[in-house]
Amino acid sequence: MTAPTLRLGRRATLQLLGLGAASLALRPWPAAAAGLDGTLDWMGDGWLELTNGFVFPEAPAEVLQAEVGSSDPNAPFKLPCTVPLLKTGERVILFDAGSGPGFMPTAGKLIEALTAAGTDPADVTDIIFTHGHPDHLWGVTDDFDELAFPNAAYHMAAVEHDFWMAPDAVGKMPAERQNFVAGAQSRLPRLAEKATFFADGAEVLPGIESVPTHGHSPGHTSYVLHFDGDPLMLTGDVFAHPLTVAHPGWRWGTDQDPEAATAQRLRMIDRLSADKMRAAVFHMNAPGIGRVEKTADGGLWVPDAG
Repeated sequence: MTAPTLRLGRRATLQLLGLGAASLALRPWPAAAAGLDGTLDWMGDGWLELTNGFVFPEAPAEVLQAEVGSSDPNAPFKLPCTVPLLKTGERVILFDAGSGPGFMPTAGKLIEALTAAGTDPADVTDIIFTHGHPDHLWGVTDDFDELAFPNAAYHMAAVEHDFWMAPDAVGKMPAERQNFVAGAQSRLPRLAEKATFFADGAEVLPGIESVPTHGHSPGHTSYVLHFDGDPLMLTGDVFAHPLTVAHPGWRWGTDQDPEAATAQRLRMIDRLSADKMRAAVFHMNAPGIGRVEKTADGGLWVPDAG
């Protein structure tokens, strides 16, 4: 089969705590298992308009000045949103559904991107979610509150689904993110009859292995696409910017469990660097695909040329 076409000091503490100890342990992939064969495209969903202080609330001012050009916590921070689209056999698979029309005016451009690339939303057969934050889930419905992908089957980790649908979910969120719960609880029931809620580590579809990376959200899930000879890790929001690779101990603004999220970043760095596996990261600048080289305190994001 052909390789995919691609377009486009807290460590010791966390080890002692044992956070996320087995979260990135991939089960052995059977030698006889058929690998994926297809194309992976990178669909733009626009961007999020945030601030330095929101995304990196604990970052040293001098590092922000050097890396992003401003130490002002109120300075704008533009975060790109990109959605992987996998075409394999008769399946057309999206990993997450983008923001849709109800989150930020600068985001929610996925349908336009798909149309421009020659893919009708009605042709999407599956949507596999990394987690239930607005920029990954809310795009399942359109301006008329109808399903934007009417023929798709939906796949989400059971623990993630159960968190968002729990009666006490609002109380587990800070006030500024309680609308995340309202948005999830208005959308997930719409998908229930066409949805599968899988256990951690399940093979979601042939050649697509789920990897529990809980922390950014309670059931956050990454995926290994088992392309023959060239597996690719879809990391969701384990990482969200090259600085989250370089400084995995920095808290990211929407991490639900900051310590667990840091543990997952460290473990993902270890896994990707040891296995020399490429990764696709939802919020990285285009092409959004690259490799991670391990450093003394974290890692270095090395994007693919393209």
